[in-house]
Amino acid sequence: MVVSYDVSQMTREEDVRIADRLMSRDESAIGELMDLYGGVVYGMARRVLVDPGLAEEVAQDAFVALWRRPGAYDPLRGSLQGFLLGVTRNKAIDLVRKEESLRRTKDSLTSELVTASKEVTPHEGLVERESVRAALGELTDVQKEALVLAYFGGRTYREVAEELDIPEGTAKTRLRDGLTRLRQLMTESGEGR
Repeated sequence: MVVSYDVSQMTREEDVRIADRLMSRDESAIGELMDLYGGVVYGMARRVLVDPGLAEEVAQDAFVALWRRPGAYDPLRGSLQGFLLGVTRNKAIDLVRKEESLRRTKDSLTSELVTASKEVTPHEGLVERESVRAALGELTDVQKEALVLAYFGGRTYREVAEELDIPEGTAKTRLRDGLTRLRQLMTESGEGR
């Protein structure tokens, strides 16, 4: 039996009933929510993201997020539809930012490689690599780990934080301090420009 809902007629009491069912881990409640709000949630994701496949993933992630943390929805602050749309919008924007950051990092590394290959002879490149390697050896382990992930692994500071299971602020600090120290060491060795 297919249940049909008129989303515009959903009341706060009905939102609370569905939220209570989610809290009690009633799987049919998430199915009802997907039937109710799947179209508008996907529509929100699609407005932010160009790729329909990514929009589908973000829409699904919004429902999964609510399933994992049903207590995050507070009926006193708004409707369940509004909550899901907010989660979807935030997830879509985060994905756009991540993709843009990855693209900028890739472009920057490509540009640096092209510039370095034009300016440095093989002998100079070897000497510079050895200087960088020696300077990296002078950093603390946590600074070195963060820098290697970010600059050689192409990760954003958020991805560094996730991978190392540390707060984003800590990742930023390690990267900033590591770069400052690396610049200082390279300048002292005569390699800094």
